[in-house]
Amino acid sequence: MEQADPLELHARAALGHPPPTSLYPPRLGSNSSERRTRVKICGCQSAAEVAQAVEAGADAVGLIFAPSPRQISPAQAAAAAAAAPAQVTVVGVFVNPSEAELEHAFSLLPEMIPQFSGSESPSLCRHLRLPYLKVIPVSRRDPDPGDDLRADLERFPEALPVFETASAQRGGSGRAFDWSRVRALTTLRPSVISGGLGPTNVGDCVRLLRPYAVDVRSGVESGASKDPAKLHAFMQAVRSADAAT
Repeated sequence: MEQADPLELHARAALGHPPPTSLYPPRLGSNSSERRTRVKICGCQSAAEVAQAVEAGADAVGLIFAPSPRQISPAQAAAAAAAAPAQVTVVGVFVNPSEAELEHAFSLLPEMIPQFSGSESPSLCRHLRLPYLKVIPVSRRDPDPGDDLRADLERFPEALPVFETASAQRGGSGRAFDWSRVRALTTLRPSVISGGLGPTNVGDCVRLLRPYAVDVRSGVESGASKDPAKLHAFMQAVRSADAAT
């Protein structure tokens, strides 16, 4: 008998009723029920970098459409995405896009999954009627009274949440947050951990949180480019941590 997908089950529980199929949280990578940590390699800027991520074993690759040192145009993204096989999820990263910007990008990359990394409203995230990821920024400081991560999580019940280090540039800070701050939340929903991860600390993150996925950008780069050796070291660290838990 086919096993129920954990993301689908969590979406049903969070919403209290079966949502439209298109608004279940997205899967990263193949539909395999294998229990392991998925890996998203973000900030790929070319077909060559996508191919390097795929060869290392990535489940998903991220293409950045928002202002960033790694920003690429929709046309460049379409060329890069062509190097991703069907079992690898292509994620488009946006920060407060307009509806028109979203529609243009997805007219060129209809199989892409959006990730919203800004202060987008739930209605904008649902505009395309596609599964999506939503970044929930986590401060590196001690939480203050107005910092309610659970409330942020509940605003987007159908999203695959990405807990990421809060930063002015909306990602790519290269700094990790205190993972214990989201430990209880990751037991409520399949979640992605992002921010400051690299080959030397991702294993600790996986062993502590057992997240659905981890997301890395600068931690697998040398200079401004993806580093094949660091990509493989990162993947090996994730797999070793999976085997130990």
